[in-house]
Amino acid sequence: MRVKLTKRSVEAVAPEAKDVLVWDSEVPGFGLKVTPSGKRVYFAYYRMPSGQQRRPKIGEHGVLTVDQARDIARQWLARAAAGEDVSKEKQASREAGTIADLATRYLADYAEVYKKARSVETDRSNIKNHVLPLIGSVRVKDITRQDIDRMKLAIRDGKSARKLKAKPRGRRVIKGGEGIANRVLALISKMMSCAVEWGLRDDNPARGIRKFEEHRKDRFLDEQEIGRLLKVLDAADASRSAPITGTTAIRLLLFTGMRYSEVMELKWGEVDASRQCFRLVDSKTGARVIPYGKPAAKALEALRRGAASDYVFPGSKADKPLALRRVWYQLRDAAGIDASATLHTLRHTYASWSVMSGQSLHQVGATLGHKSPQTTMRYADHAMEAIRGYSEATSAMFLDMQRRK
Repeated sequence: MRVKLTKRSVEAVAPEAKDVLVWDSEVPGFGLKVTPSGKRVYFAYYRMPSGQQRRPKIGEHGVLTVDQARDIARQWLARAAAGEDVSKEKQASREAGTIADLATRYLADYAEVYKKARSVETDRSNIKNHVLPLIGSVRVKDITRQDIDRMKLAIRDGKSARKLKAKPRGRRVIKGGEGIANRVLALISKMMSCAVEWGLRDDNPARGIRKFEEHRKDRFLDEQEIGRLLKVLDAADASRSAPITGTTAIRLLLFTGMRYSEVMELKWGEVDASRQCFRLVDSKTGARVIPYGKPAAKALEALRRGAASDYVFPGSKADKPLALRRVWYQLRDAAGIDASATLHTLRHTYASWSVMSGQSLHQVGATLGHKSPQTTMRYADHAMEAIRGYSEATSAMFLDMQRRK
């Protein structure tokens, strides 16, 4: 089969009982192999002057884009035309591989084995969007501390930022900034640690590189914003201007302080309606039980009656969770809440108001599922405000006693 390889044509190839080979019509010798398990792998094909055939692997689809794989194929095929045996070179010394090669192995042999599925997808996205465009062609044995530091600065400055087409009918923005630069630096450091463990080099050049200091300010909704948001949610349900799965998910984020991933991946089997709690099997911090109150119970009951999926909040495909951000942007704007408020802001809102209402940091940390008490300390200022209020009330009581005498 010969077609122009694009993201759509690559993902349209169905696996069969044997490997399926698809050849690119644009670059002769560049192709795609689809295995029976569904893995999609790019390769180059050429003949040596002796007549021997070679088919070295370029990398996996998803780790590499079609265009990235095609560019590598052009380079390899040009070298092969000049008499170089790229396949033999790759086989002779694994440490001569590039960061792109290391990324493929890291995802397959480390991330997919030891990390949660959501973390694997985050790593895959950061590799595709930041690592490969900036240092993907650098050899693992040659990369230096300076190379990685320059990558960090480039991500901060938006050198890898761009807009991508996204489904359904939208565009996804790949952003730079200090936060994402720090996370990609941590990813590269782990990849380099794996490279050392696998004997691909003797040291980790990313170790000790300073991260940017992130000036994080935890935004939370004030009383007026919460009131407007709840009114907009009720109006959206009444007019059906937003999916009830979306409005209920937003209520649940606000009423429980659960993580976005916990709500989006929640399944009916984890909902214990009789005891009004969620029994999560695999949250970010492991298995945990989350109690919920009557407002959340009421919101869930409306969904349970029409449930046709294992997911509490299914997407357009019943076996996939809902994509909530589009609904959030619509309702947030309708409520007159500025763009600094994200879905994660709802978790901060729950935590902040819980502390201000008098709950201890320990209680709030337990509810939010924080492993470390230090994580909950970001809400300490709110706790001080609550304590100050109690102190003032006690002082006022004493002064009132004085006046009565």
